[in-house]
Amino acid sequence: MSGPPTRLGVIGDPVEHSLSPRMHAAGFAALGLEAAYVSLRVPAVEGAAVEGAMRELAATGGGNVTLPHKGRAALALEEMSDTVRETGACNCFWETDAGQLAGENTDVIGIAEVLERMLDGRAPGEVLILGAGGAAAAAAVAADRLGASAVRIANRTPVRAARLAARLGRNGREARPEPWPAAGTCDVVINATSLGLAANDPLPASFDRVTARVALDLVYAKARVESDACDDPAVGTAWTRAATARGISAADGLEVLVRQGAACYPRWFGVEAPVETLRRALVGTR
Repeated sequence: MSGPPTRLGVIGDPVEHSLSPRMHAAGFAALGLEAAYVSLRVPAVEGAAVEGAMRELAATGGGNVTLPHKGRAALALEEMSDTVRETGACNCFWETDAGQLAGENTDVIGIAEVLERMLDGRAPGEVLILGAGGAAAAAAVAADRLGASAVRIANRTPVRAARLAARLGRNGREARPEPWPAAGTCDVVINATSLGLAANDPLPASFDRVTARVALDLVYAKARVESDACDDPAVGTAWTRAATARGISAADGLEVLVRQGAACYPRWFGVEAPVETLRRALVGTR
């Protein structure tokens, strides 16, 4: 970057619900950085505009990319990490000293750290991933890195599940596509779909059909942020509440948001993130 970061942001559609501006504003203040973080909606039908939005933000600091643009963001990069290459998705970007648009997939880091904590450091065993987009790719790579014995991918559009499995296979990570709706027994099930963002969404999978020990929902519950009982498992997404009712250890995506966001700071600023500050900005502050 040619100058100090002053304006960063998150690109997506929808993006109004994003808690990233709130989280990073607290992080920037804790580090004494004079930087702003904004939400920037690029409509899904205008995917070609993603690169322009990325370059605009990269010139003043960098940013993040969320649904549905992570794949498009990866294609815009001039420098990419191995993780972006593996997943075909980018969620964190910045400008290099040479003026190149660079990117990383810090979702892999965030998902791996949360899963490792949920499993008390044990290998994940057999992992079922719901979805076939950028978040699903990140979940698959994270599970594989933690030593999953098998990765299965189920998606509402079966051909997309097959394409993701094939992509992972080309990068040396085994995965197999599964029919939708998902069914069967696994050790870990991860919701990497957008189901749950809207209040009237159906559940991404029924626990009448899927049996698991651990359930991770990459969607986070707004109620967790608005409630003083932020650690109460009853305050979560509809899907995590359904899992908990079946005795399944479950977590929503709020901690993943914190961890992936923290992993951006070394890329943006060359410093470690104030992780506890980022977490406090989202829960337990009222």
